[in-house]
Amino acid sequence: MTFTPDRTGEVSRRGRWFLLAAVGFVVVPLVYAAAVLTPIGQRLEDAALSGVRDTDLFGSDTALNVISVPVILLLVVVIVAVGLGRRRLGVGIGAGVVVLASAGTSTLLKRIAARPEIAGSTTPNSFPSGHATIALAASFAVLMVTPRRFRPVVLLVGAAYAVIVANQTVVYGWHRMSDIVGACGVALFWLGIVRAVGPRVDLGLRGDRDAPRGPRVLVTGALLAALGIAVLIGAVAAVVFVVSDAADVPSLLVAGRMAASGSVVLTMLAVWLADGMHHAGGGGRR
Repeated sequence: MTFTPDRTGEVSRRGRWFLLAAVGFVVVPLVYAAAVLTPIGQRLEDAALSGVRDTDLFGSDTALNVISVPVILLLVVVIVAVGLGRRRLGVGIGAGVVVLASAGTSTLLKRIAARPEIAGSTTPNSFPSGHATIALAASFAVLMVTPRRFRPVVLLVGAAYAVIVANQTVVYGWHRMSDIVGACGVALFWLGIVRAVGPRVDLGLRGDRDAPRGPRVLVTGALLAALGIAVLIGAVAAVVFVVSDAADVPSLLVAGRMAASGSVVLTMLAVWLADGMHHAGGGGRR
């Protein structure tokens, strides 16, 4: 049977990815304006950074050290090769664009998005987080070139890695919570643009068949549960900070970590849900 594109589904596909790109495009300047360009935003985030203690550091920073220019370039080559191996070179190239464009945008923003000294802060600008941007973009790119039946596992592994990177950058005092949210916006923007205007990732062919419904539902439930836990812990930590008359700075750091983790999980959930709204199962060639 010959695959016939569904024009209605094509419009829907482009529309939802353009929507996610628009969300990412709006989130970056809004977070920058609220957290970096206002005295209260700077004070809160700098106070959270002051709560960093050596005893809080993870035993290994391997997740952060893995992210480097050679590793990024190698990842892009592997992603394009996988796309070529699946006879989807266009998808592989698009996935590589997501990684490179996200990394480049994050680097550019860090240089042009100045951090004014309006709250007695002496810490340098760190918006957005390059590490978090690359961790997210890499997860999205790998997801693009992975057959649908394997994506539940890939999504969970990618989400876990991105959350670890986001947490480590905050715990080590490298980045503020807003830097992670900005990174989510950058990666989401480029994924949305590439998925909207680039080649179709799912064509309804044999290699694009879905995983069983059970694993897909399990991934959605796991992401929702992780988001709920992050929100709950973050809210409790914020309340502790407020009722302690702003004396319990470590609780503010916990709140920031949970906000960073929650933003990553929410971003992955949005991508997972958008990726699931496809038309790969019905009219394809078997």
